[in-house]
Amino acid sequence: MKQYLLYVLFVLVLGSMVALVVNVFGEDKEETPLAAAIETDLEELPETFAVLSETFDEPIADSDIARIKKLASNPDLDEADVHALGTIDVIFEGRPTTLTLETEVYREDGIYLYLYFLGEPDVVEALDERIMAYYEELGI
Repeated sequence: MKQYLLYVLFVLVLGSMVALVVNVFGEDKEETPLAAAIETDLEELPETFAVLSETFDEPIADSDIARIKKLASNPDLDEADVHALGTIDVIFEGRPTTLTLETEVYREDGIYLYLYFLGEPDVVEALDERIMAYYEELGI
């Protein structure tokens, strides 16, 4: 009986050690969110959003564009750092969804932005396709 208890204790200790090793050294399964990106000048922001609006059922609201332009023009934003600009609500294929918007700001000969849109994968993929088509139209 004593050998049986020692065997059970050994199996429990071994199982606990395996679980601990897997927990400590296991890979993080956290996925990187899907994002679409576009480059634009601050003064061209309304035109850029007009192009992006073609992806959605309704255009992106002028109030959202004005808010984003005001936030992106803030001189306190550090250059080349990613800054959150908030969210915008859009309608994609008949369903409302929210995009999170981030930007990198560069101030050389004006204010230049890299805009990043994060959201549901199908929305981000459609937005990315529109951005690629826009770049092709521009010959970039």
